Amino acid sequence: MVLLTDFPSIVKKYAPYFEDCFSPEGYQHFKKAISGFIVSENKTLEGINRLFLFDTRNQSSFNKFFNRQNFDLAKVNQTRLDLLQELEGTKFKTAKRTGGVLSVDNTLLKHYGKHIDGIYNLKDYVNDCYRLAHDLVTLHYSDDQTDYPIYYRLWDAPDWEAVAKFLKERGLYINEDKWENRTTEKKKWNAYMRQRYKDCWKKCPDVKQVYKSKLHIAEDLIQNFCKQYPSIDFPIALDGGFTSAHLCHTIATELKRNYVGSLSAEQCIFLKGQEKIKLKDFLARLVAQHEADPKNPVFKKVGFNYKGESQIAYAYFANHRIKGFTKKQRLVISFSKKDLSDSGIFTITNRLDWYPSGILRIRRHRWPVETYHQESKAEGLEKYQLRNYKAIQTYIYFIVVTYSMLKCAVHDDELLSSIQQRLLTETDGTLPFIRRLMKAEGLLLLIEYITTKLQQGYSLNDTIEPLMQSIAYS
Repeated sequence: MVLLTDFPSIVKKYAPYFEDCFSPEGYQHFKKAISGFIVSENKTLEGINRLFLFDTRNQSSFNKFFNRQNFDLAKVNQTRLDLLQELEGTKFKTAKRTGGVLSVDNTLLKHYGKHIDGIYNLKDYVNDCYRLAHDLVTLHYSDDQTDYPIYYRLWDAPDWEAVAKFLKERGLYINEDKWENRTTEKKKWNAYMRQRYKDCWKKCPDVKQVYKSKLHIAEDLIQNFCKQYPSIDFPIALDGGFTSAHLCHTIATELKRNYVGSLSAEQCIFLKGQEKIKLKDFLARLVAQHEADPKNPVFKKVGFNYKGESQIAYAYFANHRIKGFTKKQRLVISFSKKDLSDSGIFTITNRLDWYPSGILRIRRHRWPVETYHQESKAEGLEKYQLRNYKAIQTYIYFIVVTYSMLKCAVHDDELLSSIQQRLLTETDGTLPFIRRLMKAEGLLLLIEYITTKLQQGYSLNDTIEPLMQSIAYS
């Protein structure tokens, strides 16, 4: 455990950008929170508060800062984005063939205990089970130099009774038997209403006032970006869970942006003569054709750049009609191995003139959002012990601010140089290593504090005594 006698250099450098977002007392709490997220192993509010030797603010005031949320989180997030735009390495890159990519993804923030605001029993597809969790939807940015979240929002669990009442008031059908038995047969009721919602929301878009699915949240986040940055035309990469015909149509038609989406092997496409076939069966035909005539390969070698490295794939591409989509899509089926021994990946885009190299580059830039979720969970995103919804929101926003400050530090030569000179070490430019540098800096400051006290004539016992409570707590 590292005990802090001062704020870390990264917090000192970047926290002043956020000072106008808070009251004077709130600003001190903000700096404390960010410092704790950087260096503390214990990410609870109490654990963070205990890090600071000489800040004697009551624990309850730190808790209230999170729970009452007497500040504007949207302003905090916008300040974070503005900060990122000030550094060459972290600002948006808009070059046509090498520019940034937006991606959408969600992740479960798993917890124990039912008495937490917004908690819900959700399917964990990674471990094939159900878990009590919050579901966080993120719009993420990635280019060859950096990546970070743009907007993010917690999904709110549906109140199906409220949705049913809303639909009934607008003349849409709700089965009376299902309605009467909604409390005694809750699972059947929930399953019925999920289907009714899917069937009805296009006829009654206002129902989104009562409940928004993760797809609708993703749509909102993308629309917010297009509204705030109308001149920036980033392509949007979608994983299979968000590659819906409706969302793709909205991106291409209403927002005038381009998308690159992922399809499952079970998705159907239409061939000549109205033949409908699953992608996995279509792939089997292509592989057989590829192997039958090696001189005219179906899957051709494609090269593209990602994060400064050359990538190779073997791809088929053509324009096809996809079930559920009103317009043709450019379909790319790709393998990473020349012998096609790995699993084929199915990718689509609304741009019928794009080459596979560009499509696969964009698709590859979807991966950093997965890395971000993994890294941020390891550093605290999933470790909050809070019940209040406002406090949970604040915690998540501050974790993202912490992550973004670290991303800025990677590209801040002046800051890195001063840290390296002080600690007599070199950085490898990774976020975990920079976190370790901040811990080392905290240890150095603590040693300097002890040395100074001893030089001033204080006894070792008197010098060490203030440290005991925090050390014992750890």
